[in-house]
Amino acid sequence: MNRRLKLLILLLLTAVLCLSAGIASLRMNDGSTGQTEPEPAPSAGKSAIQLYEENGRWGARTENGRELIAPVWAFLRTMSDTVLIARRAESRADRIGLIRTNGELLVPFIYQSFAPADPADTNVWLATYEENDRKCCHLYKADGTRWMDETWDACSYEDGILDAEKGANHYQCRLTREGIEWLGWHEEYPVGLHKLVMDFDGSALERMPDAETLSGLGGAAARYLRYLFTADAEPEKTLLNPENEAALRIGYRYENCRLQSASVSRAEQRDTDGLPSYLMQIQVTYQRKEEDGMKSVKTAMMLTVSRNAAGAYIYSSFSDSQLSASSAGLLS
Repeated sequence: MNRRLKLLILLLLTAVLCLSAGIASLRMNDGSTGQTEPEPAPSAGKSAIQLYEENGRWGARTENGRELIAPVWAFLRTMSDTVLIARRAESRADRIGLIRTNGELLVPFIYQSFAPADPADTNVWLATYEENDRKCCHLYKADGTRWMDETWDACSYEDGILDAEKGANHYQCRLTREGIEWLGWHEEYPVGLHKLVMDFDGSALERMPDAETLSGLGGAAARYLRYLFTADAEPEKTLLNPENEAALRIGYRYENCRLQSASVSRAEQRDTDGLPSYLMQIQVTYQRKEEDGMKSVKTAMMLTVSRNAAGAYIYSSFSDSQLSASSAGLLS
């Protein structure tokens, strides 16, 4: 065998070995025998959880070798020293969830992806899934609990600031270990062909009720505006304060009116001895039909809403500054 032929055979053997190594690497990265991506450190320090592979399946053990989870998982990734991201089947189409380091299920296997929302902050994790051909997002802490109950359409997170969207609504907040600090709030509620808007910045939100209550108040205000401008039926009797029921049933005054725009400019909790009560100021523009045509009216409406023991929002009082001024003129 001449020297040139020996060199050719050596080159072919080298190519075969490189190809074999590449195939093995691809198998490790496609989720068929292990993790779908390199294992990151769950925190600034070294993780106390060690993942290991056995017969193409993954398990977890402590640094001193004590087994925590048997190697039965197709995919494992450390989320923290107490929580692991896991997938049971080989196929990437199978969903992933969260398990504790003792193997106990923590979060059901419903997600398509689970990753740090920002590589620089491993205490905020973004989980995504699809429902009715719609992408949905949840935010988790490293301990496997949710930052908030909301389901978002889209999220972006950088330098501790979260920007989230849900339909026409969008929000901005700062996520800290102490909790959630809202920086921006924009919600829209349908009122016929138009909408009620709540749009506040961080300084205004500091004086507002909590996020859940604020959304509830916006929905309650929109329902009352629909009664005034679009609905044929009056509000349910159970939603009206019996002490002021007659003053709340005034939709007839807006029968010849068309809503143009509405926005909540103020929402604050009132001091009461009983159930929580909230005052909302709503800037409204509507058109009123008169003999000589449509007249544009700009007014400030004041709506007081209480929350009963069951959590329902009850209308307590309502006033329209323009209607009040008109009534005063008629009386004078």
